Amino acid sequence: MIDLQDGHPNHRLWQKMIDTGRSSAANCANLLRNDASIKTVEEFLDTLINSSHYDRRIRPFFDQHKPCNVTMTIHINTISAINEVNMDYNTDLIFRQSWYDPRLNYSGTDWAKKSPQITLHYSLIDRIWVPDSFFRNAKEGKRSDITVPNRLIRIHLDGKVLYSQRLLLKLDCQMKLQKFPLDNQTCVVNIGSYGFDTNDLAFFWDEAQNISAIRVNEDLEMPDFVLSNHEARYCNRTTATGTFTCIEVHLALQRNLNLYIQQLYLPSTLIVALSFISFWIDYKSHPARVLLSLLSIVTVTTKAEGSFTCLLVVLHLKRLFGYYLVQVYIPSMLIVILSFVSFWIDHKSVPARISVGLLTVLTVTTQSSGIRSQLPRVSYIKAIDVWMSACLVFVFAGLLEYALVNVIARKGELRQQVRFSKEKKSSDRPPKLTLIQRLQNGSSFAAERVIGNRLAQVHFYKKEDIQGSGETMETLVHKSSGGDRNMSGNASSHVQYSSMSNANASSTQLNPISQSVLPQPARIANAAKPVRDSAQFVDLVSAVLFPVAFIVFNIIYWMVYLNMQVEYVLK
Repeated sequence: MIDLQDGHPNHRLWQKMIDTGRSSAANCANLLRNDASIKTVEEFLDTLINSSHYDRRIRPFFDQHKPCNVTMTIHINTISAINEVNMDYNTDLIFRQSWYDPRLNYSGTDWAKKSPQITLHYSLIDRIWVPDSFFRNAKEGKRSDITVPNRLIRIHLDGKVLYSQRLLLKLDCQMKLQKFPLDNQTCVVNIGSYGFDTNDLAFFWDEAQNISAIRVNEDLEMPDFVLSNHEARYCNRTTATGTFTCIEVHLALQRNLNLYIQQLYLPSTLIVALSFISFWIDYKSHPARVLLSLLSIVTVTTKAEGSFTCLLVVLHLKRLFGYYLVQVYIPSMLIVILSFVSFWIDHKSVPARISVGLLTVLTVTTQSSGIRSQLPRVSYIKAIDVWMSACLVFVFAGLLEYALVNVIARKGELRQQVRFSKEKKSSDRPPKLTLIQRLQNGSSFAAERVIGNRLAQVHFYKKEDIQGSGETMETLVHKSSGGDRNMSGNASSHVQYSSMSNANASSTQLNPISQSVLPQPARIANAAKPVRDSAQFVDLVSAVLFPVAFIVFNIIYWMVYLNMQVEYVLK
């Protein structure tokens, strides 16, 4: 037997168990050897596990006062449903146990040549002794019964028993979430004896021929984690009823960060960047800035025991695309087109454009979250993820475009006011005189003063007491001509004050100082030269560029994914 070769790490253990058990099995072997009436395997099994000489209630080596050594292997098929809230995970594994029972030794009989090992029906497990092993950290568990109970019982001629079963378990995993989601976790599979202490039962990992006792399915995939390492360990547990043997498996799980970058970090980064747009909006647009800030806050809220026959059926399924076309693609496409409408709205309508841009961003984000909640959490990028991410980029870029337009418009208005002020100051003016000097000269004059946040012209004049003369003071107020308008399109008025005049003087003669001080409408008209509206030009370019880019994206997207072939590896 392979298990008794010198290369087996448990060779001496098994050899000692066999030697000490030969005397216990002598009576059973003599019974089988001398009973010539045994001709069928049914009669052989009935004789081998006959209750008259085999009591399943008694463990092996009980009469010799020695513990029964049990070796174990685990083959992990799947690890799924890793839950950080409840701190548990589900696993599907094959649990194998081997031990030596000298009462089942039939090496000295004729049946040893006919059948070196016998595989029993799973119902016969109730007729032989089995270890009382259990999973210490199991919350829930059951045996797989599809289509029959998945249990294997095999007896070797030297009395070695192999017991294999497939288990579906929910195991506890104490996690440390201080670095979530940048964390790595270690989960444990702890196996122990429930009733037999270390004097009766001992567990060991079966690591024959340098083969690990822990085997993991090569195709194992988890949505959030990657199994980076696993380690088999030994442990003992001391309780009020005694010291019990146990063994455990440490599973090192490394969290896959790609999923959280795509669904958490990138969207939240865009939302924070979206809130920064309010800094570029005119502070007078209170509704737009408050709406942008509030909505941003709300949004952030196996060992080989033999070859077994099997059949494989491959079902090729084709997804019906109509539901996703109507419920996902067309609505999201309309939302993106709706965001392009803002390019045709006047850039001075700040609340309207902010509302359109912000609501489209939030709608796409909400729709994307609803779709992800209906799909499994996988680390690779799906076609629907590419579509929703592209739609989010387009609507977000549309909102950023308005921030750029708003900045350009305000800078243009500022340059226009500075230019207008400089051209007015460059007109001919009399030599600079102080206020007292001008008033003493009896002349009226105009001066520029800053009142609040406006640039205004203030006119000064001297009032003289006139006694018994024909002197009068006339003040002529004239509206400036239509040419006196600033370049932003807002009409302004120019008030011209005449100096104090004598009745005997000519009514057409004006004070030369007043004529030189007051700007003429013709000069104002020359200063108001039309300037190209850069903000409107950016809106015009965006109104053409964005739809064209979205159409190009659609062409590339549908050409790639309609012709993509995904290969499935079946094992």
